[in-house]
This record gives sequence, C-alpha cells and structure tokens, in this order.
Amino acid sequence: MRSPSAAFTASRFGLGLRPTGSDVFGRDPVAALLDEVEIEARAPAGQALPTSREIFSGVQTHLARVAEMKKASRALVMGETGASPADDGSAGMRPGSGEADDPGMMQAEARAADKPEKPQRPQVDAYNAEFEALIARKHDAPIGFYERLVDFWSNHFAIEKDRNPRVMAIVGAYEREAIRPHVLGRFEDMLLAVAQHPAMLYYLDNYLSAGVHSRAARRRRKLGLNENYGREMLELHTLGADGGYDQSDVRALANALSGWGIVVNPRRPDCGTFAFFASVHEPGPVTIMGKVYAQKGEAQARAVMADLARHPATARHIAFKLAQAFVADDPPKPLVARLAAVFERTGGDLGALAKALVTDPAAWDAPRRKLRTPQEFVWSSIRALPAKYEFRDIRRSLAMLGQTPWSPTSPAGFPGDSRHWLAADAMTNRLDFAQFLAARTHPENPVMLAEATLGDLLTGPTREALMRAESPRQAFALMLMSPEFQRR
Repeated sequence: MRSPSAAFTASRFGLGLRPTGSDVFGRDPVAALLDEVEIEARAPAGQALPTSREIFSGVQTHLARVAEMKKASRALVMGETGASPADDGSAGMRPGSGEADDPGMMQAEARAADKPEKPQRPQVDAYNAEFEALIARKHDAPIGFYERLVDFWSNHFAIEKDRNPRVMAIVGAYEREAIRPHVLGRFEDMLLAVAQHPAMLYYLDNYLSAGVHSRAARRRRKLGLNENYGREMLELHTLGADGGYDQSDVRALANALSGWGIVVNPRRPDCGTFAFFASVHEPGPVTIMGKVYAQKGEAQARAVMADLARHPATARHIAFKLAQAFVADDPPKPLVARLAAVFERTGGDLGALAKALVTDPAAWDAPRRKLRTPQEFVWSSIRALPAKYEFRDIRRSLAMLGQTPWSPTSPAGFPGDSRHWLAADAMTNRLDFAQFLAARTHPENPVMLAEATLGDLLTGPTREALMRAESPRQAFALMLMSPEFQRR
C-alpha cells in the first residue's frame, strides 16, 4: 500500500483537514491516525461538565419540585371552587392545611403571575452544555479519527434524547462515561458500561422491568417484564438481526436483565446511579442460544453479556458496521471478514480492531463514493473555513439537515448507509448551510484555502469553478458543496 496523502487520510478516517492541519501527519499518515487515538483516549473529555449522577439527581429534584407545585396549585384551585382536592384523583393540600394558603406564598405566586419567569428546564441546559462541548471537540481534534470512533460506538449503542427529560439531560454524559473510555478497550467492557448506565436503562425502560415470578411482581400485579432491552441487546448491540436467536432468547435475556435499574430517589446521595434490585429479578436459570445460565442475581446477565460479546455473530455484525461506517456503503467482503477475525481472535479488543481497519489496504483502496453524514459535513465545514458562528447556528443547521446529536429515530441509530442522506431536499439543505457558513468566513484566497483543506483531492474542474466564482463567499460555498468535500 502506497503512502496515502494527508487529505485522503483525514477525509476517509477523520473529520477533514483544517487549513493548517496537514503537518500533524508527518510522513506516515497511518501512524498519525494510531498516535492520535492513543493520545485522545488518554485525554479527559468534558472535565468541566458534571457527571450523569449529578445531572440526573438535579433533574429528579427539579421534576419532584414541579410535581409538588402542580399538586399545590390543583389544591388551591379546588379550594376556590369548593371542590375537594381528591375530586380529580390528586393528593394535593387542602386550604388551611399548611403551605398552600400561606400569605407569603400567595403573594409570591401573585407576583409570579404578573411577571412570569422563564421556565427552568435543567434537562435542556444539560443537553446544550454537552452539545457545545461536542462541537469544540470536533473542531479541535487533530485529525478526528478518535472522534469518528466515538461517534461510531455512540451510534451503535444509540440513545434518543427526546425519549424523556431524564434521558435528554444525561445523554451527553452517557457518551462521555460509557462510550469514550472504552473506545480502545474491550467490547465486553463497553457493553457492560452501557447496560449499567442510567441513560440506557431509562431509554429502553429496563428500570421498569420486573420478572413475572419476582417477589415484587407477586406483591404488585401491575409489574411485568419489559423485553425492549433484551431485544435490542441481541439484535442491535451484539449478534445482529441474523445472529441466530429467536423470541425465546429475547425473553430469557429480558429475564436475566430484570432487576437492573436506577436509584431514582433524589433524596439519596446515589440518585442517578445503577443498582441491582433483587426483589424484581426473575428467579431461576435462563437458557439463551442453547446455553443454560444458572447464576443468581446480577451475575446472570453479566455472564450472558460476556458470551454475547465474544460470539462469532457479534464479530461479523460489528465488523460489517465498522467497515460500512468508514469505508463504503457496500464494504468489501474480504475486509469485513478480516476485521471479524481480529475481533474474534483478540476477544473484542477494540483498539486492535481500529488498528486492523486503518492498516488494511482494502480500507484505503475503496473509491471515495461514500457521502459524508450531515454531522460529518458540518464538523468538516467548521474545521475547513475560518468562520464565525454561534452554538445556536450549528444546532439549527444540524436540525435542518436531520442529524442532531443523540437524536436517532430508533434504537438502531442513524443509518450506516450514506445513501439514506440523499433525500429530495438533502442537497438543498446542505447548500443552505454552506452558504450560511461561507457568508461568515473571513475573506481569504478561496483557491489557496481549498488547496490547504482538500490537498491532492482538489480536481481541475473544482479549482476552475472556485477561480470563476463571483465572490469569495460563493467560492467557499462551492468548495463545501464540491464532490471532493462531500464524498469520502
């Protein structure tokens, strides 16, 4: 394999070159990729951001306070109309019973009614803080290979932020805590970290799941088994849809996962952390893929996950997805087979898998036909152009392009096949963003900037189009919309 150029390397495996970024590659682009992931993996992400436990506890406290205020408000309304607070099924305070008719409180409410305050939404504030930190990481990454790996694994274990306020609040912390630390580690460790993170437990409702024969279910008939996480762990996270499991395996894994929950009481110091609740765990052995797991309690699901993480179907499933994400929508089958072999041989060593990807000639030889995702397009654009923009600009643009961070429409994540992004108005929306960013770029020589960011990928027709542009603004937009920039 001949030594690839910096521009090609940054395009296929990173987030594109910055105008002064080609020097990070030196003479060996492959070594530069591997060096970057080692360095970035050791660098803490979001040091100034709170942990998921802190965020979750704060949101729980806020939501509990809001619920109490609503209850008190209902009690006041019922008192004024002469109805009983119990008439609507609520358990609000009765007038004269305490805080509800305190004169000071009533005066404060009257002032608030005259001048309403902006509603507190700690989940939105937490999400926006994570979003802003994400933008900074994408912009500042030396190459972006490590960031691309984080994106891949975060999408593999996808979570939809709009599932509920708690998920929105901690989805960014979930990526920082359950994904990033394990990008070069063992797949089994990442699988477990994801399974014990409150974001995933809340997203797939496993915190509500109770074995039908558990002690808690026998006391409360409304409790029942939720199969969501068992199904997604088999179909999406490990074996894949064609991994050889059936519905009985889904239910058995759901039984093993029952009891895996979250401390939700905001008064407890461990609120927002994983906890195993033996009272809702389904007792007895489970059989999955023909193997009996007789372990008791939390150890049962751990044993199942350890086997799923090393299963050959898991290796094939992940190898295909990784090759598709980085190389081609229809990745070369020999490349997929070799990646799967590395995964199996190393017991799911993700660092070894990343190295195998960038050292395999087939990963470099595939034509540059894969379209950048909307997020990759935005990240590469803000790296390429010295433009001024605000956080809300990027947030609005990604929403328009259909790929806001941590917002897939299902647990399957955003599609790995880039042809998904070729909808009727997709290119028009990209052009709108390109023109928006170009209008906020310092006037420079467009051709020189294109040469610095596209290197040897810049073609004659694109160079000529830039030279003939009516203005630098038009030229910058043309550069961002060129096939050399859009494809990788």
